[in-house]
Amino acid sequence: MRKHIFLVVLVLSLHAKKAPLHHFIEGPADTEVQSPWLTGPLLAPSSITIPIGHYNIEPYLFVVANTAKYNSDWKPVEIETFWNNFFQPSLEFGLTNWLDFQFNPTLFYNTTEGAAKWVVGDMPIGFDIQLYKSGRKTVDWISALKLSLKEVIPLGKYQKLNARKRGTDVGGGGSWQTGLGLVWGNLVYLGKGHFFNARLSIQYLLPAPVHVKNLNAYGGGPGTRGIVYPAQNFQIDVGTELTLTKNWVFAMDIVGNWAGKTRFKGKTSLSNTAPSSVQFSLAPAIEYNWSANIGIIFGPWFTVAGRNAVKFTDGIVAFNYYH
Repeated sequence: MRKHIFLVVLVLSLHAKKAPLHHFIEGPADTEVQSPWLTGPLLAPSSITIPIGHYNIEPYLFVVANTAKYNSDWKPVEIETFWNNFFQPSLEFGLTNWLDFQFNPTLFYNTTEGAAKWVVGDMPIGFDIQLYKSGRKTVDWISALKLSLKEVIPLGKYQKLNARKRGTDVGGGGSWQTGLGLVWGNLVYLGKGHFFNARLSIQYLLPAPVHVKNLNAYGGGPGTRGIVYPAQNFQIDVGTELTLTKNWVFAMDIVGNWAGKTRFKGKTSLSNTAPSSVQFSLAPAIEYNWSANIGIIFGPWFTVAGRNAVKFTDGIVAFNYYH
């Protein structure tokens, strides 16, 4: 159970990296149509890098209830609810007009069955490289593609855990994890002041082996000594936005996540392994934007199907500021 909760935590920590589109658009020019005010959907990252001299700050609050585990037959089996709540600011800074840097410190408050613990989480950092962008005016089809290079720094506690804490003292996986991704985006003007924004994010995560002792984030118990080979992870996120008015926007993320097997080599009396898993989820949301630079987005994120994965329901709110 503990290792499956960590997988959800890891996947969550790779999101929350977005930027508004307005800095990329030249403006009305030969049209009276104004550029849209968008924060981006809840999860899918932007396809446009932050230009030099600018930054984007987006603090996120996640309230996650892990209520069941999908078995190998895709059927949910109820478990004692594990609340995996965390605060994660997304901080992005432009280094050049085609390169930016971002990092995401994370603080968890985990609780279940009377046990609770504040813990520091693993921290993703990374660089984004603009590969392509086209279209400059508001009514153009504005397309962009960027390469995303990530590394997850294992700051969170992952081994020598306290059994009485029931997994609430887990903050990470103890593994340096290298991520590679592509993000494509396309903004389309629909007419009468309405816009449709689509993003496609494809991410691959390769974790390094982890030396573990005793009870750890992957399982184990007293006397466990060995090396865990965490599962490689592949994720696809289709994120969309539809402007309803100048201020209000409807957003939706459709997420698919595939993970390989977690393997263990060493001495243990309890399992440190996990089978391959699949998880599908949705994240509808509402945005309200006060201006082109300031907005808020909120909504649920929940699983709709899975195999050997956690079933969760998540409430998310994020405030976005671009300078």
